[in-house]
Amino acid sequence: MGTYINLTVLPNNISISEWEQIYEESLVLLKAYPYADIEERDFLGYKVQTYVKATEKINSERFWSVRGDLNSMRYAEIFKLSRDISKYQTSKIENSEDDILFEVNLKKTKDIFNSKTQGFDYHLYILSIAMLIESRLGNRALVGGDIDYDQCVKAKRWADQFLSSPIEIPARVDYEKLLSRFSHSTNEFQQIQFIEKWFIADEEEFFQVIFNRFSRKTFIHWFSNKLKTFSSPNQSGALKMLIYFLNATTDLKNLVFICCKYEKGPKFSYSEIIKSIAHTWICLSPDKFSFLDLLAKNSGQPQIVERQLGTEVLEMLFSGRDIKAFIPLTEVVNILIDYIPDSANNIELSLRQEMSKIEDQLLSFNRQIQPSIELFNVSTEDRIYLADQDAFLYFDGYKIALTEKQELTLKAIAYSIKTLLDQEGKGDLKQFFFGPLEKLKLILAAFVNEKFHMILTEQAWQWINKTDNPLLIRILIVKVIIDDANGLQSVKTQDDIRKAMFENKFLTKTIANFMDDAIAMKEIARYATD
Repeated sequence: MGTYINLTVLPNNISISEWEQIYEESLVLLKAYPYADIEERDFLGYKVQTYVKATEKINSERFWSVRGDLNSMRYAEIFKLSRDISKYQTSKIENSEDDILFEVNLKKTKDIFNSKTQGFDYHLYILSIAMLIESRLGNRALVGGDIDYDQCVKAKRWADQFLSSPIEIPARVDYEKLLSRFSHSTNEFQQIQFIEKWFIADEEEFFQVIFNRFSRKTFIHWFSNKLKTFSSPNQSGALKMLIYFLNATTDLKNLVFICCKYEKGPKFSYSEIIKSIAHTWICLSPDKFSFLDLLAKNSGQPQIVERQLGTEVLEMLFSGRDIKAFIPLTEVVNILIDYIPDSANNIELSLRQEMSKIEDQLLSFNRQIQPSIELFNVSTEDRIYLADQDAFLYFDGYKIALTEKQELTLKAIAYSIKTLLDQEGKGDLKQFFFGPLEKLKLILAAFVNEKFHMILTEQAWQWINKTDNPLLIRILIVKVIIDDANGLQSVKTQDDIRKAMFENKFLTKTIANFMDDAIAMKEIARYATD
């Protein structure tokens, strides 16, 4: 599970000068965006691993590496590009195909990029560099991964601002480009097989390409064969195919004929097809499930891993959410009685029973995700509310605001820190917490570096180093002590808050303000004693 960007080349078909020119262009894009890398920095007497702006490294070789970006402060796997093409070439020079799409010997290809961005912000900007390389090398390079056409449009629009000549949309998200490279065959079935192998698109977009690009005869043959790979029309993959067909045609008559009567079709059982028609949601009023639009995948937006998992769960529970067509129940029944040897009353009863179950599931799920819906509904152009991880990291008191629940979380943290400081300020650890500011900073650096192994941005270390407010440093020290004592180092919610407190000075100052707010502390004290 993960969100990838892949770039593969035919390295032995690339000249030194050609590659060096591409590398120099990549440096232009590297400088244009705050890509992040890890470097060692000296802070408070410690050599610490730190996120810094990625720059070219000139050692025994010239290269750059990127792991995320400093704007979002989100990091994933490393992407590296060397100026030396020989780093990617095989020791034995062999002739390769002119077009990487037809190179069957994988030893003649080389993955330049094949890492996870996890859908974080730097995804589109790494994609732009991969697209630059494919654009300059043509058929000798291929961009792939968890990308789509709209992502590539965004990446191109950004990169073209800085490059002397524009880059192109990758072949794998443009089926016409792919087919132009398969021009030696006019056989439509072979062309479909070729597209199935290489074309990157979501399932419905792929379906639409086959539906619009090829003859009706070829499409029906392909569609029927796809359905025959399923034992039941109610399997998730089969249901999707039915939904895509209805979205493209709204022709329920033809769909039922292909599924049940067509000689070369799957010939699904009548009871199964009635159930599957209900589960396409074709006769379910759209207002019953419009709330699911909040969870829809946005084309052009890379999916983070949590979103991928959520999408998979939704597809298992609510395959019908992709339906765009609507046919009233009575009309559906009238169509089905022409193909299914049963009474209209029995067919309608079966449909209503299935739809009732679906509506109950939707109501239950709607209740479960109400917090997310409310968060979305209260956000405006001037004031944005985010999920906890992002809310704490980006909170600024103006554009990015906190919900009441998120404020309560900060008050609880403030209360726990204040309680410990009040207790220890009168005990044996008074000198530990209330000693000189520089000593406090050294204690904090030791915890971060040796106990938690946190990698912070250069900006985080700089504000910690420059601050003359000892309370802010005490707050950070007590937070890591509490987390360490309670075994919370690897608990994601606490890790997110801890990171946000170090990276977002305003958040830590807000906690300090809550500690000084008697009303807020009494509020949490009541919770603690209940």
